[in-house]
Amino acid sequence: MTRALLLAIGLAIATPAGAATTTGSIAVSLTIFSRCDISRQNEQTLPSVACGGHTSAQPRVTQSVISRDAQRREIARLVTIEW
Repeated sequence: MTRALLLAIGLAIATPAGAATTTGSIAVSLTIFSRCDISRQNEQTLPSVACGGHTSAQPRVTQSVISRDAQRREIARLVTIEW
């Protein structure tokens, strides 16, 4: 039992030391599109968002109804745009 505990403690101490000696690099690039066009065809459709003309840069648009008022014929919606 004592040996297993000492072994576990020794491995916990040695693991960060081994990670510190490992080197490498990650090739990452970031492209920022400065302009997004938001348009909406009519009241019933979701807004469409076009950013930079690239398919990988397009956000996800979702919509959910928050509340309805039947008397005044109003619907409150939450439109979320996620990149």
